[in-house]
Order: sequence, then C-alpha cells, then structure tokens
Amino acid sequence: MTDANTLNKLQQKNSEYHIEQINQANFKVYGNVLSNYDLTEVKNFFAENVSYGENGNSYNPSNQELERISVIQKIGNDIFAGMNFSAGECTGQAQSFSAVEYHQGSEVNIMLTDVVMVLGKRSQIQNSLFNAATKAKIFFIPAGTIIEMYSDTLHYSPIKVESSGFKAVVMVLQGTNQPLPVGFKSTNPWIVKKNKFQAAHATRKDKLAAGSVEGVSGKLIKLEHI
Repeated sequence: MTDANTLNKLQQKNSEYHIEQINQANFKVYGNVLSNYDLTEVKNFFAENVSYGENGNSYNPSNQELERISVIQKIGNDIFAGMNFSAGECTGQAQSFSAVEYHQGSEVNIMLTDVVMVLGKRSQIQNSLFNAATKAKIFFIPAGTIIEMYSDTLHYSPIKVESSGFKAVVMVLQGTNQPLPVGFKSTNPWIVKKNKFQAAHATRKDKLAAGSVEGVSGKLIKLEHI
C-alpha cells in the first residue's frame, strides 16, 4: 500500500479530523523532516529486538545498543551539535492524544511504522491548558521518516495506524525523561521527569492519580486504525 493510499484509508475512517501530510507547509511550524540517512541498521535492530507490545505503550529513554548504531550517532551529532544525547525505543498501541508534553531542546523521532502525530505549540497554552481539539494539527507520518520536533512543539506518543501498533526511536538530550533526583523541588506543576514538562487530559485518571496536572482540554482526540 502506498503512503497516499494509507492516508486516504486513514482519513476515511476518521472523517471528523483533518489529517495532514508532513510535506505540507503547516508542518514547518512544528519541526523539520530529516533526510539522507540510511536506516537499514536501525530497521534490522528493531526487527530483531523490539516487539509492539499488546497493551499500552512502552518507552525506554536510553538503549545503549541502539545508541551505538552509526546512523544514530550521525543524526545525534547533526541535531544536538556535540551535546550528549540518548536514544531509545518507543512502542505501543496508543490511539488517542491523552496527554501533552514538551522539552528544552529538540526531539528526534525515527518512525519504524506508519504513525499519526498530534502537535501544537507552547504559545497555544492558555491558563495552563492546551485545547487540543481546537488548536492541534494532526499529521500522518509514513514509516521510514525521521522528524525533528522543535523545543516549543507540544506532542505526545505516536498514534498507531495499523492494528499491530507502532514502533519509533526517540532521541533527546541526555537525561531527558529520566527520574527526577530525590528531593527535587519546583513550582512548575508540569514537571514530571527531568526535562519533561507534561500535563494530561481528564480521561487519563492514571496520570492524574500519579501527580500529573490536567492540562489538555476539549474533546479527546481519538483515531481509529485502518
């Protein structure tokens, strides 16, 4: 199935939403599509070592085997310019935009499957709330695509396109998404981990119970897979 056919089928199943392509001008506000990187080693690594998982999502902030792959080092050098970075696998069965987050510094995603990303900008947060239903843009991102999301881009987990789930590499500045040190104190209620500013939709009772604040307002964005 071609990317165009996949997008058409996805759009038909989710007619209440407008799903955009990342080669459209609208995406440039949120990030950059990276090209001319050979992902063969990364694809082989995932095929041999990474499963989809049956329930929920799984995220490993730092996988040293993955980080040793030459193209990961090349991408990291080109984006993070000598700063230490980490790379890990993110997989799962997400179908909704149930939380929102951002980091200080870009995040790179390498999509090993077709996915959907729901994106916004920090400037759209009003009174500590982001109304994703009215402010966010929804993008279809084909397998094999590498994207850089800018520091002020609001995002969350990829959303699966196929019933089997999604697989992606996440690259961030080293330390990002790791546990906060014991005794850490801040007046910013969005801080949930190192360099991870996150808030949840009211439907995410688990996150709210764990200490996340409610920061995604409006109707929950939920997509049906093809």
